[in-house]
Amino acid sequence: MEIKSRKNKRTSILVILAILLVSSISGNFYFISKNFSVIKNYDEFFQKYQEKQQDFDSLQEKLLNLEKDLNQISQVEEDIIKIKQEYFATIKQLEDDILSGKSDQKIAYLTFDDGPYYNTYQFLNVLDHYNVKATFFTTSINGEKCYDKKSENCLLLYQEYIKRGHTIANHTFTHGIYRGLYNSTESFITAVKRQEEVVQEYTKIGYTTNIVRFPGGSRTSGRLKNEIIEELRKMNYGWVDWTAQDGDGGTLNSKEQAWNTFTSSIDENIEVVLFHDYNNITLSILPDAIEYLQKQGYLLFPLFYESNMVQK
Repeated sequence: MEIKSRKNKRTSILVILAILLVSSISGNFYFISKNFSVIKNYDEFFQKYQEKQQDFDSLQEKLLNLEKDLNQISQVEEDIIKIKQEYFATIKQLEDDILSGKSDQKIAYLTFDDGPYYNTYQFLNVLDHYNVKATFFTTSINGEKCYDKKSENCLLLYQEYIKRGHTIANHTFTHGIYRGLYNSTESFITAVKRQEEVVQEYTKIGYTTNIVRFPGGSRTSGRLKNEIIEELRKMNYGWVDWTAQDGDGGTLNSKEQAWNTFTSSIDENIEVVLFHDYNNITLSILPDAIEYLQKQGYLLFPLFYESNMVQK
């Protein structure tokens, strides 16, 4: 019995040891299997990481190239501003010499009110033909669609003015001479600011104008004139009326009438000529008007803030 009991104990111990051994081997196998899976997942992760890193490096290179391009664009913009400043400074000096009698040269500034219109493209083409730069006093009274061609978007003309080298000026958002524009100084200044925003937005380059023309002329503002001018000064705006015209802002019945009105109004050494780019009679005399001014010895320029003709 004792021998049998010892055999049973020995067998039990062997069984327990076998169980422990199997458990140990099984546990190690699970640990190894689990870690092998981790290692395998790590390789996949690392491969994806490398791919993303390559994508990042590629985008970083593109970003650096874009920054270089932007720096070049900024430099070009700075050069343009500098050239314009020098250009206008030269004209200002010529103006001073003319006004002081040191120069017998003459200057005419062609200005066009109330646009943009679809008809404005034809005016721009005439100016291009003669390589003449002008000033366009714009308003938003006509809205997005061209007043004279509803299927066209006239806001596109703001970029066209810039592309062709003309000056954009402010003619108020509403042009509402009889619709509240001159009810108060505040109503007028609000209309100027709103139009300034339109010019900045639709030129796509944040173009800032600092010249305004009173709709109807400065006298139309009546008793508010001095107060409005004081507010304009605070905004660094100058204002300008005109010294010559063809009468197209009123009743114009014929080309002959327009021509006679225009030529009889040209009598100063520095002229600011008022035209309207909706008027087909003006369009018909524009080539002759340009040639007439040039033959009379006038140099044709766009208006600029520093000009003696712009009141400040």
